[in-house]
Amino acid sequence: MIALIAACAENRVIGKNGRIPWDIPAEKHRFRDLTMGHVMVMGRKTYEEIGRPLPGRETVVISRTKNFDEPHCITVPGLPQALALAGAQDVFICGGAQLYREALPLADVLYLTEIHAYFDGDTQFPPFDRAAFEETERTDVAGEIPYTFVTYLRRAMDYAQARDYIAQLAAQKGIVPGLGPMRALLARLGNPQDRLPFVHIAGTNGKGSTLAMTAAILRAAGCRVGTYASPAVFHERECWQVNGEMISEADYAAWMTRLRALCEAMQADGQATPTAFELETVLSFCWLAQQRCDIAVIECGMGGRDDATNIIQTTAVSVLTSIGMDHMKFLGSTIEEIARAKGGICKPGVPVVLQGQDACVEREITSLCSQNGCPLTIVRPEDCTITHTDAHNVVFNYLETRNIAVSLPGLVQARNAATAITAVRQLKNFPVSEDAIRRGLRTVQWNGRMEQLCDHPVLLIDGAHNPNAAARLREEVLHRWPEGNIVEIAGVLADKDFSEVGRLMAPLARHIITVTPDNPRALAAEALADCLRQFCDSVMSADSVPQALKAALDAAGEDGVVVAFGSLSWLHELRQAVEDLT
Repeated sequence: MIALIAACAENRVIGKNGRIPWDIPAEKHRFRDLTMGHVMVMGRKTYEEIGRPLPGRETVVISRTKNFDEPHCITVPGLPQALALAGAQDVFICGGAQLYREALPLADVLYLTEIHAYFDGDTQFPPFDRAAFEETERTDVAGEIPYTFVTYLRRAMDYAQARDYIAQLAAQKGIVPGLGPMRALLARLGNPQDRLPFVHIAGTNGKGSTLAMTAAILRAAGCRVGTYASPAVFHERECWQVNGEMISEADYAAWMTRLRALCEAMQADGQATPTAFELETVLSFCWLAQQRCDIAVIECGMGGRDDATNIIQTTAVSVLTSIGMDHMKFLGSTIEEIARAKGGICKPGVPVVLQGQDACVEREITSLCSQNGCPLTIVRPEDCTITHTDAHNVVFNYLETRNIAVSLPGLVQARNAATAITAVRQLKNFPVSEDAIRRGLRTVQWNGRMEQLCDHPVLLIDGAHNPNAAARLREEVLHRWPEGNIVEIAGVLADKDFSEVGRLMAPLARHIITVTPDNPRALAAEALADCLRQFCDSVMSADSVPQALKAALDAAGEDGVVVAFGSLSWLHELRQAVEDLT
């Protein structure tokens, strides 16, 4: 919580001749009771008026001209540094007009003493949007100079309003390269991201599964682990989790309310403001720091070097999963350019774990690591030997570690698990035992990736939306069902290399049904069907996901296999359609 305490006259002058009216006994008592046991942030003049650190509080004085070297008192140059020192503790702010102007967009509560008189002076409490606050308490005090204690609580958006706000922002701004607006916003918040160590993951495919495994291992080791992954597939709030529990609707709405107020203040100051994805990334840093996580595991949304998550400077280990051709409009037209973009998460001296892959990718990442003094560990595919796989698990050996069981299906998950194991072993301040590794991997969950929803017929769903992911899905399908009898449901986005995805997946099917994902960038079902007919003789388009599911199940029969793949944006609708049938 951030609260402001102020006393102002009817003409908004802050105290008599600019001084807080400490001669009002009730004001003294209220000030004392509100701030006891918390962090008190004061402007220099206010602190000099009080004359000493207040007992029972940690006092932070904001001054660029004078240092106050006293017990329980720290001097900093500005409000962001004061908030950084306070961390997740409640903060009470008291000062002059400039400090209040900076703090108002952050304030959850205003405790105002409204003095019913006019004072001389040009230091005034700044105007604020009273409609943004709800008056929750009012106490009138009579006397020679009557006054009123008023408590204003900021009106938070509810969850639906917060989601509407972020949707409108996404429609207005889209993707805007550059981290400047994020840096400015995070500075106003006291840079909460600096209070956490991070496992930072980039790559074209496998980021989410590797994140889930890394977090599961660290939880099994006794850590309080925060995660941030995007996009959401089955639930809007699944992107933000602590120890597997999603952010609450109330927390999401409260943080988005504060961030919206700050963005409005930035606009008023003529500053550029973050995009929707950047704002939700800022929310992740704020919430995970507030939740006092021991460590956070986060994945890039797109790329690496210019990704919103790459604002962090406290990376404990950087992880690069499989890198392939995707997002070429933003990341580059060659695999080398894309590798360099994703390798931009590597921080000087910080260990890097790379999933072994194309030689050209390895050369680029090795060069980046050499330039930045990053110890590099490459997880070689030949060091992973799969000993068992079925619809729900994979068991493998990795170097000297034998019979590691992962509760995620798919041959590729052995490689992702080996990458996660290697990453946690690089964490110097988080010792992880072999038992924690095994327990974490046995319990990991990550829906929508080679996930089997039904048995008769088999229904497998996977977010294979680019050629790299399609190649891995093809490998899995050929391994598990070499005899064929495959029916596919496909839905993709128009800005993906859907022709190459089709070339890899369509020849495996005897029948394909296409759908239009619920996404502004979706490729129409009929357009996808036209593309896939060059690879498969039997292709039809469906008007809806439930219609496509029914057609696929009918075509497969009891003993067939339905493989649904493509954009993650429609898999939640498919899951709902399956639940409706059962």
